[in-house]
Amino acid sequence: MIILKKYQITVKNGIYYAKATEKPVCPVCGSPLKVRDSRRRQMILANGSIRIFLLRRLRCPSCGILHQELPDIFLPHKHYSRDVISRALSGDLPYCPAENSTLYRWEKEMNPGMKGT
Repeated sequence: MIILKKYQITVKNGIYYAKATEKPVCPVCGSPLKVRDSRRRQMILANGSIRIFLLRRLRCPSCGILHQELPDIFLPHKHYSRDVISRALSGDLPYCPAENSTLYRWEKEMNPGMKGT
């Protein structure tokens, strides 16, 4: 997975696209990557609305590894935006669309030393 720091988001027909502003290179061998395909990924915002992103998957022609571009507004393996998760955990979000069990799991994942109750 390649976390994008420099990218541009565009919207077309209700689908969001994040395009890197720099040429992607393989984090394993450093070769330029080729676009293979894309996949949909949803992001849940603080108000509970959902945005659908179409994220590119890239293959390295040298080592053959498949990588996905992920803008830094996402956290890997999470549907909620990075902003929602950080604000919910810090208490800065008056209403969070996530269930209590999800909030508890986020707290455990971000603070591994936390004891369960």
